[in-house]
Amino acid sequence: MNDALCPYCRAPLGEDPAGLTTCQACGTPHHIDCFEENGGCTVFGCSAAPPAEPKVSIGAFELHTPAPSQAPATNQPPPPPPPLNSSVMTAPLFSSTGYGAPAPAVNPAMSPVRQIDLLSPDAESSAKNRTTFLLLGALLGWAGAHSLYAGSTKKGLIQAGITAITLGLAGLMVWIWAIIDICTITTDSDGVPFRN
Repeated sequence: MNDALCPYCRAPLGEDPAGLTTCQACGTPHHIDCFEENGGCTVFGCSAAPPAEPKVSIGAFELHTPAPSQAPATNQPPPPPPPLNSSVMTAPLFSSTGYGAPAPAVNPAMSPVRQIDLLSPDAESSAKNRTTFLLLGALLGWAGAHSLYAGSTKKGLIQAGITAITLGLAGLMVWIWAIIDICTITTDSDGVPFRN
């Protein structure tokens, strides 16, 4: 028994039988302290081994819920939430208002909304024609004509300026920009949908 090791602590079992115990199920010798600390036999699959710990299952809710912060408790109250009418920064990739720095969007509940009745004769006359927008973008997109037609004057002048400054060398790039615009933009600069 000199070379035998305890399967729990991997230390030699020794010669003293008073400090040893034998598993009743598989007959494996252990130190008494190791056997008690483990709560049973340490041999895998032995029927005298302690029961397995319960498995932890995590659902989708726990994965997407942030853990509570463990910040030390202080006497100061938490900061107040932002006011309801605070501005939210929005930056769409493609929009009828063009590219550039994001413009603050006012909370819709706090700002007046322009009501458009699409069935009234005035709405039909004020809406821009989608076919005209498509043709201008496909044929004169390098000059920003489609943007000027949709009311995005700044973007139209930038597109025309890029083509003019590069003496037409960047015209293909601006024309591809225009093709992307006519495929993604469905309203004019005022938010009125194009009529067919």
